[in-house]
Amino acid sequence: MSKLSLEKKRKLIQILTVVGLILTVTGSVFIASSPYFKEGGGFGELLKSMGIFGPLLFLLLQISQTIYPIIPGGLHNVIGDVIYGHFGGFLLNCTGMVIGSCINFFLGKRFGSSFIKAFLSDKQYDHYIAKMNDGPGFRRLLKIGFVAPIFPDDIFCMITGMSNITFKEFVKIVLLYRPASLFFFTFLSSEIIQWLFRTFLQKG
Repeated sequence: MSKLSLEKKRKLIQILTVVGLILTVTGSVFIASSPYFKEGGGFGELLKSMGIFGPLLFLLLQISQTIYPIIPGGLHNVIGDVIYGHFGGFLLNCTGMVIGSCINFFLGKRFGSSFIKAFLSDKQYDHYIAKMNDGPGFRRLLKIGFVAPIFPDDIFCMITGMSNITFKEFVKIVLLYRPASLFFFTFLSSEIIQWLFRTFLQKG
């Protein structure tokens, strides 16, 4: 069987992204309106009944979402916050985020441009690579991207693997800048979902 061409890989990822956006919208509505995902609800009880395997399963899902967020917008972070509470959810979300970021770093280091180009257009790739070659500038951009969700974090982690930034320095940047951003935007996303439900779905 022949390997997928670069264009076919890009098309597949675009389709998955569209599907992810649809799932995010419908999932947000369902989570906000269904008692199944509330604290003490059926989903939480199901995970708790699995013992240690419940948090481990959720952690694996978080790691996979960090590697490539098919469902964008931090919806999985909100689920962790609702099911495990602010502290437990943050701990699981943060652990999965750090592990997933490290995996992305090594994916970029191991497979390089041929792998990363599947997620980006040629123009985007050239733009980010030019930033990468600007050592101090790229470090600043990486920190900004980890604090504010204005850049594709997963892709930045992969590109960092191709740079001269060491793994030790990368982990230090991740631990310093991503947890606070994760906590803030998880809380913000949760509040927005609840507000949308109260405003548009509970009228009348």
